[in-house]
Amino acid sequence: MAQSFPYTYYSCDCYDSKAATVAAKRASAQLQPEEDEEGRTFDPRNPRSNYSLYPLEHLLYCQDCQQVRCPRCVIEETLNWFCPSCLFEVPSSVVKSDGNRCTRNCYNCPVCTSPMNVSSLEDPNDPSTSGGPWILSCPYCRWSTLETRIEFEKHTAITAQLSRIANGGKPILTAKERDKDREKRMEQDKRKSRDILSGSEDSPTGDQQKSDEVPSHDELFSNLAAFYKSQLAAQTPSNPFSPHDINFSSPSSFSRIMNLYSTTTSKKQKREKPTPMRETASTLEGLTIHDPSTDAAAIERIRKDGWSSTLSPTQKLAQPNPNIRFSSELRPVAALLCTKRGKRCRNCRHILSKPESKITSTRYKIKLLALNHIPRLSLRALEPPAAPGTPAPPPFDYSALKSGIPQHFVLQLANPLFDPIRVTLATPSTTPGKVQSRVTILCPQFEVGANTDVWDDALSSSVSPVKSGGASSSIEAGKIWDRGRNWTSVVIEVVPGFLRDLLAKEGEGEELDEDEDVLEIPVFVRLQWEADVNAEERGLGDSMGKKGEREKREEAFWTVVGVGRIVRL
Repeated sequence: MAQSFPYTYYSCDCYDSKAATVAAKRASAQLQPEEDEEGRTFDPRNPRSNYSLYPLEHLLYCQDCQQVRCPRCVIEETLNWFCPSCLFEVPSSVVKSDGNRCTRNCYNCPVCTSPMNVSSLEDPNDPSTSGGPWILSCPYCRWSTLETRIEFEKHTAITAQLSRIANGGKPILTAKERDKDREKRMEQDKRKSRDILSGSEDSPTGDQQKSDEVPSHDELFSNLAAFYKSQLAAQTPSNPFSPHDINFSSPSSFSRIMNLYSTTTSKKQKREKPTPMRETASTLEGLTIHDPSTDAAAIERIRKDGWSSTLSPTQKLAQPNPNIRFSSELRPVAALLCTKRGKRCRNCRHILSKPESKITSTRYKIKLLALNHIPRLSLRALEPPAAPGTPAPPPFDYSALKSGIPQHFVLQLANPLFDPIRVTLATPSTTPGKVQSRVTILCPQFEVGANTDVWDDALSSSVSPVKSGGASSSIEAGKIWDRGRNWTSVVIEVVPGFLRDLLAKEGEGEELDEDEDVLEIPVFVRLQWEADVNAEERGLGDSMGKKGEREKREEAFWTVVGVGRIVRL
């Protein structure tokens, strides 16, 4: 809960399925009085209430359901993807293949995550030079690709050039070149195996592993993927129940599976024993051989350079290669794509908010905010006016409410609708919780004016006198305190509970919960008003709709008003 007093939170019924069921039964007039009374209670001390209380600014409003919608009862849908650096829109068809990253020249620093710039190693103003080579440099931490010996021939198409260059400036083979090289090396292995059968002493796999360099992560993954692809493609023609046949979506596969459990046939089909799938046997097939010398070298490097040379978990997760350990192996990270999202009601799928499709625009085509449909409640302490000639009293301290001393507060309700509303307020006589405070709303029923134009209100006030032009001189039951164009305020009398009785019970084994001394008042708000009815809303034609027709509407919701903190005497 917030500790800045006073505050007002609004409750959404989506956190409790029982509350939704009670509301549905109440709407169909099938609820008993005692069950209705049980469903209408709201306890802000309940742990489940923390998931339903939100400020008014965080809520949306569904016009079809005529209910508030919190972030938990809306559905988000992605409208488009764009790069936050270059502000170019990315088609949805290539987002998955590109790894949800920008494929242009937008890169972030792997050390500090700042956007990197493309800069030249030579003077671009010198006519004798071509302007290159080019590098990516960070303007914040001064990290550049020179630390990993990566340079670019052109200042454009950085992604394509970076995909062909490894750390140290070594070229990276493409997928086709890697497949051709794998097939060539496997043919060499077969020739060596024939030489071994003819009298050679060395193993072909051992010779291959000794002569070759340590393969990279991409090469091992490509070799492993090609190996298992060849294993799955090795079907046994004479065995229709081969375990390598993983295509279960075809009708023939379904018929073969049904024949396994069918009892209609008298004789079972004779089938061959399936050939088991073998494991990888060399690095060309994706076998990863652990080398203890690499761990010893890494430990020695950490001992020499310290932990500052290693990567943090965030840096390691951002890198495309998860096997790197040191900062000298870092590579620039492509910028992550951002999205523009719309929100729909989870119940009726009505659009609640939809931004404009233009990337540079921050406006919304549709945005149904709850503050434009739900009255705003605000609380303030009612302080006595200072006598003439005396200094002004100190401001009211909401964090020091005295137990047992009555205090009056002014509850103001502002109407955002263009129609006048009739408000009914209800609250328990004692607040829930261990510290029970007494609450009395002196005027529980009142009317609030429409949110009309200020000039219309000035013209109407010039013709007819104002009904209430200021705060009342005395507090009276059943009488409003003050009224304006679209707001009305009433007085609430609060008697804070006693903490000493609760503190005495602590010695008997009862503990005081956190924020148990905070005075929170659950207030049930019921609204009634008449609104214009359009023919389109009822699904009727223009000929059947009556002009100026009005209908009665009703809405109810729970709020929690945080008054202050009771001081421990």
